[in-house]
Amino acid sequence: MKKDIGFFQKIYCLICRGVLFVGVRVMFRPRIRYVNKAAVKEYKKKPAIFIFNHTTLYDGLFAFAILDGYKGNVLTAKDWYEKPHIKTIFEGNRIVPIDRKGLDTSWLRVCMKLIKEGESVCIFPEGHRSTNGDLDEFKSGFTLLAQMTGAPVIPVFLSGEYSKFIGPRKNVLFGEPEKLADAAGRNPADYLNEESERFRCIMRDLGAKSRALFGEIKESWNQMMSGRHSRCARRVARP
Repeated sequence: MKKDIGFFQKIYCLICRGVLFVGVRVMFRPRIRYVNKAAVKEYKKKPAIFIFNHTTLYDGLFAFAILDGYKGNVLTAKDWYEKPHIKTIFEGNRIVPIDRKGLDTSWLRVCMKLIKEGESVCIFPEGHRSTNGDLDEFKSGFTLLAQMTGAPVIPVFLSGEYSKFIGPRKNVLFGEPEKLADAAGRNPADYLNEESERFRCIMRDLGAKSRALFGEIKESWNQMMSGRHSRCARRVARP
């Protein structure tokens, strides 16, 4: 979330942004693929809500660099945003702070304004880093934002390692843009939770596609998928 800052801070933030963009591309050598490239590329000119899985501290800055062409504003924990040296950079770039420990709604107002102005938003709907490689429960904030703005949700799955310069590359798979289901006749709270769960299932399927595409399928993943995919389908099924 860019703020009104002084000239020298603007120059400093611009330099940091350039260094980060080049650094991510050179250091982590991301391989970027799309389920439907043409559909996703449209959102370089109009707003969308990008959701990412979350496993390491690098994910936020990595997403910021990957979504640079989409005007992607990345939600980050307020306790990180407020760190003195980091805040100087964040204030002049597309970073939106969110208080994970309180009932913070300011991020929602900020994101609604950004989308109205034609910019996109990046959210990690798990709200924290997963410690076991599986997708934890999705918080419903991103579905509320999608409902209030009408912006589509684009899932993005990150896999592979953040190996610096050599070794395995970081993999990025963009899923299909998708609107929320019709809310008619449904309890508002249940609707948002059910839609959040539906997108978690979509993200899990995207993870399977990612591993197949990038040659990362493991036996443990197959066992996990076989046991949980059926539960996922039951949760989002409606009578």
